[in-house]
Order: sequence, then structure tokens, then C-alpha cells
Amino acid sequence: MGFISMLLGFSGFGIGVSAGLIIGYYLFIYFQPTDVKKPDIRPLVERDSDTLQSMLWEIPLWVKNPDFDRVDWLNKFIEYMWPYLDKAICKTAKEIAKPIIAEQIPKFKVDSVEFETLTLGTLPPTFQGMKVYVTDEKELIMEPSLKWAGNPDVTVVARAFGLKATVQVVDLQVFAAPRITLKPLVPSFPCFAKICVSLMEKPHVDFGLRLFGADLMSIPGLYRFVQVNAVIIYAYMIIYI
Repeated sequence: MGFISMLLGFSGFGIGVSAGLIIGYYLFIYFQPTDVKKPDIRPLVERDSDTLQSMLWEIPLWVKNPDFDRVDWLNKFIEYMWPYLDKAICKTAKEIAKPIIAEQIPKFKVDSVEFETLTLGTLPPTFQGMKVYVTDEKELIMEPSLKWAGNPDVTVVARAFGLKATVQVVDLQVFAAPRITLKPLVPSFPCFAKICVSLMEKPHVDFGLRLFGADLMSIPGLYRFVQVNAVIIYAYMIIYI
């Protein structure tokens, strides 16, 4: 009797599963939910410019806006020069940061703060287009559209009270639209007296932050706090250079 009961149990299980699959397939094919709406399908010529730009945001700016010119030559130049620009920029950044760090660390009772690694990575920034303004003043105004999704490695080591803390910045993304103004224009090299850089809109800045190898951005609330303050600091620093 035990064997027969077990056999009937397995048979019932198989019949139940088969019947459930058949009924589920039937319901899936012949019954559709009522809360699903059909998409609004219209020709592209009937869409307004804002809708088209939101749908095609990945295309270069010079395609969407006729006021912007292509700068493929500049991107190619930066691509070839990037290994050398990387080293030159990082060297200059260290030279600028060294006296600032030396001035600030005594206030926080820190023994030392130094760069363990500093590289901008192998991926150079790209310019999606550039707009040049023609004015009656003795000045040149340019508005490039900058996008940089790089792989930098910036590691800072701080030592205090015999302890060592390592902070690493990785996976940096910067999307910005700066305005570069050269004025006044003069007849001697470099043909302008000063350069002013300002931001036309809020930049997009995103990056990863690690402490002792752990991802700090995974802490609830910290990601938003760091991103907002990074944008504020970045915008403040780039008003005038």
C-alpha cells in the first residue's frame, strides 16, 4: 500500500504540474492585462525638438544644434597627446597641491598627506562640439561641450597617530559646458591678456570613492551628499582660472 500511495502521489504531482503549465500558458496567450497602454507611435517629423533631443541624447551636439561646429581634429589631437598630457597635468597638480597640503595638515593634527598614485587613466576627454561667438569687442568667446568618462586612479594616503588611511577616487565622469573667454585681444603673444572660464549650466560629476578598498558610495545617503558637494566645489573653482 505504501508503494501504491507513493506512486499515485508522484502521478498526481506530474498531472498537476502539467495541467498548471497548460492553464498558465492559455491565460498568458489569450488574456492581456487591462492596465497596459499601447505606445504612442508617431513619425519623427511630428515630434518637437525637445522630444527628439531627449530621444537622441547620445548623438553629438553639432548634429542637434547647427550653431556648434565639429572638432574631430581636436579630439584626435588630444587622443594622440593624452599619454603626455596625463603626466604633465598630474605633475602640475602635485606641485600645486603640495604647498596647500603642507599648510593645511597642521590644523588637523595629521602627520602627512601624499599621493600614492595619480593618473588620469588611458581614456581622454572628448569634445562633442564647439560654439564660437562673434562680438564687436576685442575678445574671443568659445563654448565647447565636454564629455569625459575616464578611468583615473587617484590614491591619497594620510598618516596620523601611527595609523594609515588610504582614499581612492575611481571611475570619474564629467559632462560640462564651459564658456572660455579670451580678452582683451592684443597684438603680442599669446595675443590675449587673460582667460576666463565659467560654467553655463550645472555640470554632471560622478565618481567612485573607496576607503581602505571598501566602496564608500554604497553607504546610504553618502553618495548623494558627496555628489552634490563635489558639483558645488567644482563649479566654484572653475568660475575663473
